[in-house]
Amino acid sequence: MRRGFRIACWLLLAALGGPLFAPASAWAQARFVGVLKLVPDGCAASGKCRLDENFGFIDANGLGWEARKGLETDGASIPSWAQPFVGAPFDEAFIRAAVIHDHYCIRQVREWRVTHRAFYEGLRASGVPEGRASLMYYAVLVGGPKWIELIPGAPCGTGGACINQVDVSTQVRGSFIAMNDEGQALVRRPALYATPGFSAAMERFQAEHAANPAGPTREQAEAAAARDMSGDFFFRNGRSIGTSLRVRIEVR
Repeated sequence: MRRGFRIACWLLLAALGGPLFAPASAWAQARFVGVLKLVPDGCAASGKCRLDENFGFIDANGLGWEARKGLETDGASIPSWAQPFVGAPFDEAFIRAAVIHDHYCIRQVREWRVTHRAFYEGLRASGVPEGRASLMYYAVLVGGPKWIELIPGAPCGTGGACINQVDVSTQVRGSFIAMNDEGQALVRRPALYATPGFSAAMERFQAEHAANPAGPTREQAEAAAARDMSGDFFFRNGRSIGTSLRVRIEVR
């Protein structure tokens, strides 16, 4: 076992050493709608479940999120490295937030920042304490999937490239061009949980808050992610960018 992984595991255990659940009133602004029912019976053991009915979530701003009946889920919002300490993918404390998060990470019809924030709010609405929820929030901000809508840039009057035009193919390594459920062209990057950079970032963040029994706050998670990912393409840009790359996607 790598020394870095052992340190990360120890720090994670220390940072999360509190009760698994907090009082339900801790995050009263957000709420789930409906009952999460996964089928077939016992599917959590195999890691292959699907929703037996629609399941929803209303975030703190009143925005509705819905995972549709038939959605297949493996609880993937809980990275495998964290499961020994925060719970298995289908743990009651996390699964409802994970189902909503996975649904929108797959379809990518809302901004990645808003989608990851909904995961945090879903954890809090499930009674997960602030420190534990903020650690998982930092994890998805840094290592979770990212996407930005591509909008072809308009030509400048002088014939040169406009200032908001970028060559996506050369600037976003490890990414690819795809289309989401609403027909928008996106530049997308998959989750980076298995990379050394993610492990190093998690170790640093956990170490910074190891002395606080309550763990980090949401604001601290967001500030640390912005700092640690300041040079990242997706953190530097908003939900959409103009691009000099002409994209043509044919659906057959």
